[in-house]
Amino acid sequence: MFSRIEKYLKERVNDVVFIHLKDGKTLDVKGFILDDSIPLPIPVTEVVDKVKDESEVKDISLLKVIQGMVYIIGVDSGFTYNKIYKDFLLNHDENIIKVVLDQGFRLIEAGNKRDALICFKSCLYIDESDLDAMYNYARCCEDLATELADKPIKDFEEEAIEIFESITELYPDFPLSYYHLGFHYANKGLYKKAQIIWEKSLEKGVDENKEYEIMNKLSEINYKVQYEEGYNLVFNGRPNEALDKLLPLEERYPEWWNLQFFVGLSYRQLMNFEDALKHFEKAYRMKPSQVEILNEIGLCNISLGRSDEAIRFFKKALDIKESDAEILCNLGIAHLQIDEVELAEEYVAKALKINPDDEIAKTWMNRIKSIS
Repeated sequence: MFSRIEKYLKERVNDVVFIHLKDGKTLDVKGFILDDSIPLPIPVTEVVDKVKDESEVKDISLLKVIQGMVYIIGVDSGFTYNKIYKDFLLNHDENIIKVVLDQGFRLIEAGNKRDALICFKSCLYIDESDLDAMYNYARCCEDLATELADKPIKDFEEEAIEIFESITELYPDFPLSYYHLGFHYANKGLYKKAQIIWEKSLEKGVDENKEYEIMNKLSEINYKVQYEEGYNLVFNGRPNEALDKLLPLEERYPEWWNLQFFVGLSYRQLMNFEDALKHFEKAYRMKPSQVEILNEIGLCNISLGRSDEAIRFFKKALDIKESDAEILCNLGIAHLQIDEVELAEEYVAKALKINPDDEIAKTWMNRIKSIS
């Protein structure tokens, strides 16, 4: 937590300056004593140039010191004096988290989400399991992820997901964390996971508007869940069950090349190479630059004894991804199938140079050498 976000906040340290009490002087607030070894952070606009005597110490605005402490804790969770600042803040007001949260809400209303994030992050430093702090920090990260560009989007989204997931563990009856997680999982293409988490949100009880929204989303992703279940069955070596899930989707999603691809894989696992090839060729027409499709077409042609066709498609794949050890090895096998032993050895050797630990390539190289 925090590490992926703080790199975007650390420059905000410049919004705060540190002052030191004069040697031997102390600041006593409700019995909590800060001595001259502890730097006092204050907003740069409130800079106090020099503290000369005790009367000037009294002129320091306690509110500004508190604001500075909250700000530094929120910007840099690893700052040396954070533990002391935290103890000071809790001693000053045992409800300090509520005070800082309220400030964060005001900043949100003013459209200042970055500073609101710093407030919520400070609250989490003070108490990492505070539900309000966790939820509002995650929500703020979520909002900022939609407003930023490039890498920060992923970092802020991942931070939000991590916190929402932590909430489901610490506060399993809090429905809103499940509600938000469903959208994040769906955006990542984890439709089954989104379905499960949204159903849990309904079980825990969200308001009527969110319930209606979730029901609509569940309806939208129903077929995508079926697709995800299907391709997971392919990965688990259960092709017949996979086809039961995937084939009914063809009519609804005729443009999904990846659906055709996984149907093809299912048939290939069943050693039905003719049907597998038909589906891989459909996928190829939709996505001619996809290396995995070209490789599968080549493998089906090898299995069907069509070595020339296999070679043609493996070479197409290598035109796109020239240093792929698996395709090089497959190309070597295709050449061996038509007794072009020297070419077979050349390509398998290239595969082993890229991946010396490839057991399949090693096996084929031994076979080639035994023939030659």
